[in-house]
Amino acid sequence: HSAAELAAARAEDAAQAAERAYDAERRAAESIGAEQRLADLLGLPQAEARSLGVPGPRTATPPTDPGAPRRPAAGPLTAEELDRNADALRELLEEGVTAAERQLFDLRTAAADDSRILGALGDGGLLPPGPDVLAAVEYLGEHGVPALPGWRYLAQSVAPADHARVLAARPELVDGVIITDPDTHARAREVLAQAALLPRSAVAVGTAAALLAPTPAPDERDTGVFLVPPNPAMHDESAADEERQALRARAIERDEEIRALAARLAGDRALAARLGSWRTGCPAGRLGELAAAAEETRTAAEEAAAELAEARTAR
Repeated sequence: HSAAELAAARAEDAAQAAERAYDAERRAAESIGAEQRLADLLGLPQAEARSLGVPGPRTATPPTDPGAPRRPAAGPLTAEELDRNADALRELLEEGVTAAERQLFDLRTAAADDSRILGALGDGGLLPPGPDVLAAVEYLGEHGVPALPGWRYLAQSVAPADHARVLAARPELVDGVIITDPDTHARAREVLAQAALLPRSAVAVGTAAALLAPTPAPDERDTGVFLVPPNPAMHDESAADEERQALRARAIERDEEIRALAARLAGDRALAARLGSWRTGCPAGRLGELAAAAEETRTAAEEAAAELAEARTAR
């Protein structure tokens, strides 16, 4: 009987060890499968997945019929579903992380651009001229030459109805520097020649009379040069206010999008890491092997226990 008792004990120990190993991997799989994000990835239709900025769902054994229903997104994945689709899910998550990182970078870049423009707009007034023009105007002012940025002069001294005509005729002066006292024109040339401001753009300097001089009759020939329609907020305060309000509204909407996307990105990164770690310890098919081993060892333990009971009865 001692041999039968030893065999039964060993069979029971083996069965319990196999069951513990299977239960541990199954619980780990079920814990990961409980993440709704994974069910969504397997259940979302292709078009909807793309609209959410994630790669389309795939399964390890996709249906041959394009119209066949996909797995319902509701409810967690079972351990078996996770084991069957783990590699595809991890790839989907990694692709989603890459896409979300790119989208988040674009959103934050756009937010920084809008923030810079909004900061330049301040609480009111017109959009500021370029830094090269501002530097020239400030330098002239320091040397006793009255000057204004061309955009500012256009806004203050030219009737709004004439803005388009002046812009078309003298765009370089509108985007340049206007000497408001024509007697200081020569002085301005001398001052700026010695300043070594080294602007990174072409800064035209001229008098108000040059800006407002009558334009020649339009030439029917195409010169090959045209003006990109300028931002009206450069010379129209009401347009600047509208631009400011639009920027603020866009910033609020974008901030909400950034927060949601960043949260999803962090979740996807963590979930991909968990899934990858589990898959490393439990390769494809391993869960089934553990289940089969647990079943086989439990059957063997029950047979050993039955043999021991028969031996005891026979005694």
